Amino acid sequence: MTDRKKFIDIHSHIIFGADDGAESVAEAIELLKLDREEGAYAVFATPHYGIENIYTPEASLVMQKFELLKERAAKEVPEIKLYLGTEWYCAWTLARRIRGREAFRMNDTDYILTEFLEYDQAHEKPEKIFSNLMELKSQGFKPILAHPERYEAMQEDRERLRELTDNGILLQVNAYDLELNGSLKTKSLARWLAKERMISFIGSDMHGTRPGARRPRMKEGLNWLYENTDEEYADAVAFGNVEKLLLGK
Repeated sequence: MTDRKKFIDIHSHIIFGADDGAESVAEAIELLKLDREEGAYAVFATPHYGIENIYTPEASLVMQKFELLKERAAKEVPEIKLYLGTEWYCAWTLARRIRGREAFRMNDTDYILTEFLEYDQAHEKPEKIFSNLMELKSQGFKPILAHPERYEAMQEDRERLRELTDNGILLQVNAYDLELNGSLKTKSLARWLAKERMISFIGSDMHGTRPGARRPRMKEGLNWLYENTDEEYADAVAFGNVEKLLLGK
């Protein structure tokens, strides 16, 4: 029987002081311990990057903090392997930013975790989401759209997501949204994506342990995934596809 708690967390904000995630190395270590309790055996650190969403941490500083975090984690959470990436704002000029090494690819592969604005009046139009992702793909990169279930444009027109996946865009859903999210629109879309077998990766999108910050909540969503889709597909989403990504496949 597959261990339903086993997964690779492809989306987290544990580079302390880089964005709105962990504020200290101690908080980052606590997040990793909590994620391990949920079943993680590997975690990608993916700090935000993009002028449009106000986060532009220096790449050299991010790498320095990542190495410090790896050193601490090896002693305090040795069961977890750490990888570095970025949650890039998907601007039309993103390919140039990537080639300029302003931030990091997913473990130095051509896979790029991307996001769009989703706050107050800043929700992005579906046409912009599609065109910017396709422009990135045309430049030779492999885009992964982070938490598509949260975008208002996609909640209103699910078929736009099918259009994206039909054109080679990969999707990462937050496990929390499959079971625990109180927003019916968000949960419903996340579950629809799973049942349509359109999810490639899963993540916690964890930000902190302090009050109000997002902690890793994976078990319930993973259990829902295994109970409502076939085991082969659930394994691929939980860890199999990420293992292929790490090999550049």
